[in-house]
Amino acid sequence: MDLLDAVYIINFILLILASITDIKERIIPHKYVIIMAVLNLIVGYHYFGINAVIAFFTTFILCLILSIGMGGGDVKLFTALAPIFAYPDSFIFYVPKYILYLIAISMFIAAVFPMYKILVRYWKDIIPSACYLTMILGILYYFINIYEIPYASLIIWAYIVISVFLSRKLPKYKEYTKKLGYLFPIYLILFYIFDKNYFIKYNLLITSLVYLGEIILISIVIYALTGVEISDKKHIEQLKEGDILRDIIIIDGNNVEVKNLNIMKRIKFLLEHEIKGSENREIILTDGEGLSNEDIEKIKKLYMEGKIPDKLNVIKTYPFVPFVVFGYLVVLILMKLSII
Repeated sequence: MDLLDAVYIINFILLILASITDIKERIIPHKYVIIMAVLNLIVGYHYFGINAVIAFFTTFILCLILSIGMGGGDVKLFTALAPIFAYPDSFIFYVPKYILYLIAISMFIAAVFPMYKILVRYWKDIIPSACYLTMILGILYYFINIYEIPYASLIIWAYIVISVFLSRKLPKYKEYTKKLGYLFPIYLILFYIFDKNYFIKYNLLITSLVYLGEIILISIVIYALTGVEISDKKHIEQLKEGDILRDIIIIDGNNVEVKNLNIMKRIKFLLEHEIKGSENREIILTDGEGLSNEDIEKIKKLYMEGKIPDKLNVIKTYPFVPFVVFGYLVVLILMKLSII
């Protein structure tokens, strides 16, 4: 084992320790990041020369650009890891490709995990309705292939999206689609009996399962957009830096209003706010960084004045460092296998 391999292992251990703290307290201790940065810069410079320093700063700049989707601690982690991945001829726009892979894998998992949680929570609604829509899709595509209807695919997928939205807004429609969805196995059997050649030619079983997966994914995204983020009521005295509010607090002079908005309504509200504007109106909302200490002090003051309720809706977030650990392992394995 050479020095660089030993450093990879040390970084893995430090990432594990940072993950434990991130899971428990939602913070990344500076001591781990500092140790990683100093160690990796020294060893990186020993192996890769000035490339290690370049990788350090370019990764930092890149992460600042991407910081809408990650916190400050995450930016520092990727930056600290960069020098030991500064292999010659591995740079893409002055950033080591291995760091780009690491960022991509980590952010992908961070995006997929909440979607998985939504599926776990709402699978009894999502999967049967998706089965119904898969049947509709299969039947319509059958006639499209026969009659070669132009632009029909666009119309069909538009219907799929609209149908999922309707199932979120209309409980009776949702129940209707769920009940019909249970006929999915019968649909496949009847299709096979009705037109065996078509079933085999277009491999309808596999195709239907692929469509089902796509519709489930679309459904999860729409569920997220229409407000099923997992959130909890949190007392104002328990708010801490980094918490992400689902609520928007609107301060207009002496009038204060708290609105519980999903993603789509929040976007609409912000657009209206930008268009109309108001010099006297102040808004407290959170981005990827979450609440600042200044925001918390303002909220506590409003609470003490009796202008807002004692509890606010806080979106449940997930620690990011464990995703980085997983991505780090994947990148190292792929490197050792010469796949990337």
